[in-house]
Amino acid sequence: MSPPVLERVRSVIHKAKNSAKLRRRSTISNPSTQKQSIWKRLPDPVLVQILAQCDLQDIYSLMLSCRMLHRRISQHEYPISQAYLHHRTLPYQYITETGHELVPSAGDDLTFISSLFPPPPPQYTHRDDLPEYSFGYLADLTRCWKTCLKLSYYLAEYVVHQHLQKDPAHSLWSSSKTEKELIYSKAVGLLQSRLLSPLAYIILFLETNASCPSPSLKSQQSILQQSPFTNTQILLDTHHTMHLLCSSVRHLMAPEIAHTSTENWLSLLLTTSTLERIVEFFVAAATDESGKGPAGNAGGPSSTWTNRLEFMWQMRRDWGEFVASGVMALPTLDEIWFEAARREICWRGAIPHGCGEEMLIFHGLGDSLRCEFCE
Repeated sequence: MSPPVLERVRSVIHKAKNSAKLRRRSTISNPSTQKQSIWKRLPDPVLVQILAQCDLQDIYSLMLSCRMLHRRISQHEYPISQAYLHHRTLPYQYITETGHELVPSAGDDLTFISSLFPPPPPQYTHRDDLPEYSFGYLADLTRCWKTCLKLSYYLAEYVVHQHLQKDPAHSLWSSSKTEKELIYSKAVGLLQSRLLSPLAYIILFLETNASCPSPSLKSQQSILQQSPFTNTQILLDTHHTMHLLCSSVRHLMAPEIAHTSTENWLSLLLTTSTLERIVEFFVAAATDESGKGPAGNAGGPSSTWTNRLEFMWQMRRDWGEFVASGVMALPTLDEIWFEAARREICWRGAIPHGCGEEMLIFHGLGDSLRCEFCE
């Protein structure tokens, strides 16, 4: 291409750029020609319904995206939170374009956990005040439910694994790996379904007890005389699950921590973090069992260092911080749950009692959910 032609092309491009700049400036200088953001034009009810179907993390991200959205979402936090919970406490399903049904996962259904932990009551600063639905309440509710789901799964998996190690019929199993995995997963799923609700009841009891001005045996019995523990079967199921949880955690701590000392460590976990830290302990042990590798940068003394050992090493630091805080001595396990539960079971005339329906997949697996009063 000759130099004169190149020069003309450059001139045309330069003029086009200048023309585009002038058009942009005129648009900016004239507010009436600016197009409003779709988030600003959305009616309030539509905005509420859209955000009610988003994850909480997505809602927080939108609030950080611009001041206008932060202001609108903050102003409508109550209706958004209420619609968010309503959307997740109803049996709902989706039908895809191909006709397939999409059922939400258990983690998205907050029906059960929201019935145990309703929103805080209103402050009654106005006559028509309503319960305090908020993003903070939804975050706590979701975290609590996910804790129950995770712990029920890992506890069930641990119990089934331990049962198989002791089952004399283990050697008679089918040689098919697929069949073994199927039976194993069914056993874990069945036991998890038995543990899920009682673990939520345990969290309810621990949280309610911790909120008492001065927790005592009397206040604990008072909790057990309120719903849902007024149902004796719920009380027994929770008692059996607490037995299983405590014995499993103490067994996981061996042999590094002597059995006589495990009660103090377990009390620390139950009283300082409800069940969230216990979930982390089971996750660490399950990671070791699955052979996913040693703990990252654990700094341990040898190549045998594992995720489970790393967790217990961190627990020693937690213990040191607890002692340094000068708080009163840790309660025993009896003082956390068992003494109050035993007295309430006795008062209701449920000694002795049956241990519930048998789990048929593995003979003897149902024996895991027992207590000292089971027939």
